[in-house]
Amino acid sequence: MNAALNDLLDTVAKHHDVATMAAKSMPLMVNYLGADNGSLLLLSQERVVHRVLATKETFTQVSEHKVRTVITEGLAGWVLQRRQGGLASDTAMDDRWVSMGDTTIGSALVVPMLSRNTVVGLLSFHHGQRGFLRERHLASAAELAQVLAPLFDVALMAESSLAALSDLCLCASHPSTVLDWQGDVKVVNKAMEQLDIIWNPGQFAQSLLPRELGVDTVAQCDWEGMRKLATLPFAANAVQFPGVGVWIQLASR
Repeated sequence: MNAALNDLLDTVAKHHDVATMAAKSMPLMVNYLGADNGSLLLLSQERVVHRVLATKETFTQVSEHKVRTVITEGLAGWVLQRRQGGLASDTAMDDRWVSMGDTTIGSALVVPMLSRNTVVGLLSFHHGQRGFLRERHLASAAELAQVLAPLFDVALMAESSLAALSDLCLCASHPSTVLDWQGDVKVVNKAMEQLDIIWNPGQFAQSLLPRELGVDTVAQCDWEGMRKLATLPFAANAVQFPGVGVWIQLASR
């Protein structure tokens, strides 16, 4: 594995949330391939859940309809259906190519990011010159996707689990809050909001973690089951979900 790819992996590994991982890594991926720009569509059950463009533009300038068209009828859709890379050396001559508004793309390629036999993302690279992107670029992109797919898959699963955990928290009758794996408060339910407790990352990180749990960050938590928290003005327990977050619930008001 070359130095450039190692640097890219190091960049991805430094972050835990999917959006940051994608935003930080896409410019490096584009540089690695020698492309003009690129995009990453991250999927959950073939539904786009994150979109990142490695250009000055953003996906907010592209309609949802256009994105759906691309992943169903365009080159990306062709790749998603066949679960193999696709190369359009000359986009003007390739029927699979559907532009998202940029008419300056002369050549393009798309590769699937496969993990657990599932397509978790579609990685695309573009260049303004017709014929610039060739089979060697497709092979390099496929290698890149193979290396990165498991990392993004884990992050997507953690994100999905955190969302489910947050939904459960909102439905809980006892005062509850959920913190993500970085220690940020993700959700506070109505019962907790009614109490005179200010939930913020600083309070949790500076008080509860070192004083009661003997750690500096949520990611260092390694206890099993429920852990009583004596610092709070109410009887409380904390339950960790490794790689996802921590649920704190008050036993009584």
